Amino acid sequence: MSKNREIEIKIQIDEKTFKIAKTWLEKYAKYEGVLGQTDYYFNKPDAPFFFILPDGSKDSLEYLRVRVTDKKSYLCFKKVYRREDVSFYCDEYEVVIDDPEKTLSLFKAIGYTDVTVVEKSREIYRFDIFEVAIDTVKDLGVFIEVELKQPVPSVEAGHKLIRQFLKKIGIKSFEQHLQGYVRMLWKRDLSNSSGIAP
Repeated sequence: MSKNREIEIKIQIDEKTFKIAKTWLEKYAKYEGVLGQTDYYFNKPDAPFFFILPDGSKDSLEYLRVRVTDKKSYLCFKKVYRREDVSFYCDEYEVVIDDPEKTLSLFKAIGYTDVTVVEKSREIYRFDIFEVAIDTVKDLGVFIEVELKQPVPSVEAGHKLIRQFLKKIGIKSFEQHLQGYVRMLWKRDLSNSSGIAP
């Protein structure tokens, strides 16, 4: 089992920003392929990870996930550290699994419930110390996620490097998306149940 401090920045992008990023990445970065990914987020009713916020939406600081891809599949536990409701960084524990279907069945058999499924297509690029993913997420849209792949002195230093890299590839003005995809879906589900368009 490996533990990794995950330092990344995620931004939602429009068609213009997508073209700018793709042009730069195709010219300078190493293309590592495209993956279909389906993430299953589990909860256990008698010892829940998830809780309800004052607005009625779900939230969590701990996630147990099975990720099924076109190639390898993974079991992951993620612990989120926040500052003022912002996802600052994560500790991630991940192992490769050989049989994702049996793993899903095992967790259900011991009382875990399949709470949320996130489906996406992920294009992956590498440049220097950065992994860049262009994610097309079902029901949410298109995002760029830049993750730092080497240790840095501090989380703040890592975020600074990522912001500099985003400007380097031509994304000079952006708003960081401060929530993971599963949390975005929970917010969206709450809006839809309230009759508010996402």
